[in-house]
This record gives sequence, C-alpha cells and structure tokens, in this order.
Amino acid sequence: MRIIKHLTAAALMMLLAAACTEEKTYRVTGTGDALKDGDTLFLTTDLTGLIPSDTIIVKSGQFTLSGQTDSTTFCLLYSPTNEYLAMPFFIEPGNIKIELPKELENATVSGTLCNNEWQVVNDTMTTMSLEMNRLAQQMYSTQEPEQLKKINGQMEQLNEKFKNFILDRTKKNIDNEFGYFLVTFYCQQLLTPAQCKELIDQLPAELRQRTRIKQLEEDIALIQHNNEGQFGDFKMNDLSGKEISLLDEVKKNKLTVVDFWASWCGPCRRSMPQMVALYGKFHEKGLGIIGISLDEDKDAWTKAVSELGMTWQQVSDLKGWDNAIAKSFNIRAIPHMMLVDQEGNIVKDNIDPQQLEELLAEKLN
Repeated sequence: MRIIKHLTAAALMMLLAAACTEEKTYRVTGTGDALKDGDTLFLTTDLTGLIPSDTIIVKSGQFTLSGQTDSTTFCLLYSPTNEYLAMPFFIEPGNIKIELPKELENATVSGTLCNNEWQVVNDTMTTMSLEMNRLAQQMYSTQEPEQLKKINGQMEQLNEKFKNFILDRTKKNIDNEFGYFLVTFYCQQLLTPAQCKELIDQLPAELRQRTRIKQLEEDIALIQHNNEGQFGDFKMNDLSGKEISLLDEVKKNKLTVVDFWASWCGPCRRSMPQMVALYGKFHEKGLGIIGISLDEDKDAWTKAVSELGMTWQQVSDLKGWDNAIAKSFNIRAIPHMMLVDQEGNIVKDNIDPQQLEELLAEKLN
C-alpha cells in the first residue's frame, strides 16, 4: 500500500465549473440514524482548511439545503463534533438525497448524474480497500519470500482492476461533468500519460478549454519527456546542505535505485529493512541508492535516515509533495522507486522491492 497525495483545495475548486447558460435549482435532503435534532453540520468547498460556506441545523432527524447554481461543485458535508461524519458529494441542479445511517461507512448519495456515478465509484473503492487491507495484514504478518511474492501479485492485480474500472467509468462519462472530474482527479494517479492524453482528447471542446485541463496537458507533456528514458541531471541538497548532482551519483554505480520516500510515510518505513538488505547484498556488485525525501521537516528526515539505517545518499528540498524532482516525474504516491543505469537510462519505473531484487539478481550476479 502506498501513501497517496491529497488534492489541494485549489485543485478541487478548479475541478468542476459547468458551462450552463442559466441558473438551475438544486435541493439536498439528508436523512438517517446518524442525525439528531439540533445537530449542526457544515458545508464547505474548502477541503483543506474546511472553512464553512454554510451552516445546517438538523430538524426532525433530517436537513435540507437548496439554492440556485449554474455549475457543478465538489463539496463536503461534515460535523464539527463527529469526525466520522464527512460526506463528499456534488452540488448540481436536481434533487440530491444523502443517507447517513448509524454506520457512517455505509453513507450514500444519489439523485443526480454526478452523485449517482460518484456513489458507484465509492462502492467499488470501499470493496477494493477492504480487500487491500486484508492483503496488507497478511503481508505484514509473514516473512516468507514465496508468500510475499504471492501477496504482491494479488495487490498488483487489484490495483490493475481498479485502474481498469476508473478507465471504463471515465470513458462512459467522457461527455459530461463526472467524466471531467475523473480525468482531473484520477488520471495522473492511476493511468499512463498516453491513456490520460487519449481521454483528454475525447472531452468535449468546452471542457478541454478549462484551466485545469490545460495544466494537465502541460504536466503530461513533461512526464512523457521524462519517460523517454533519461533520468536527467537533477541537483538537490543532501543532509549537510551540500548541493549534489544526482546524475554524478548515478554514474558511480552500475545500477542505481532512485527511491522517493518520506519519514512520515508508513509503507516507506516498513519497506526500508528490505531495502537495507538489498543494498548490503548488491552494493559491492555495483548497486547504488539515492533517497529523495518528500519531507518538510529536516529534523524528522535526519532522524528517520538514522533510525532506518539508510547509509546511502539522501537529498531533499524540504518542500514535501512539491519536491522538484518528484513533480517532474509526477510522483503522486510513495514509496515510488525507479531503477537507473550508469548512463542515466531508466531501466524500470515504479518497481517494488520484490521485483527489484529479481532484477538486480539478473543484472548484477
């Protein structure tokens, strides 16, 4: 499992802005056992700061919200006192129904195109997340190489299944606002640059003119350039503050693993003993590792390097997800590793430790 980058509030606010010519009415009705008379709920489009745009009081076990809108907006309904009551949905013309049962993980939204489709996606994500968690528990409870390989294979199959689901759902909705949402929300996280470009090309002309799509096209062009096979001569500071040429470091080894990680990333930390073992096994045969930290806190970064026994080169610009190298490769999830040869050619991108060990055994023994 990997840590996935959250959308910023600015990005979410740019996601949806329909080009309707006249305002239309929306009405939201909420019911369910999770609601009590007098409860206060907040509505917001600020998914980072959670600054409320509206306050709702529950009456007779339900709430209503209505107004005029000429756009489709992704928002969040949440409780200031119950952290589990947080319901993302779309405000758009039509009658929207929200069900908030006592078991809030079973909450649903329906009634309009985007909300109906969003519920289908959420249902699928919930099912697959439960299966992924089950596999993760199995992984962390065994050290048997064959069992780990089997579990990794099952996880890859599950990830591929979800990618195909999102791809199919996007194509189904490519001519409407939900298709636009899926393109801007999931494209770079899950799909290849070629798949993203193909979907963008299928969007209606009015949707393709939006700022978010223009930025996405620029990002994809940069990714395709980087994915032509060269790592590039990036420069970044090491733990002592000295600027390091990463290409110079790559040239010191037959093969180099470029590892994007962070001290706060649980999956990164759990995979590190395996990386330490691989480094010890293959370093004398020509393996190097460059750790690129997505930390913002230098002390946390330094402490983690020491605690985890990472004796290889470390660099960071301490800008978190805005790390310049991570952004140039559109890294949206960590851990993320790529294998680079002595000339800077990318041998394999997005490789897991098990695949890495097999590849190193083949190329360095």
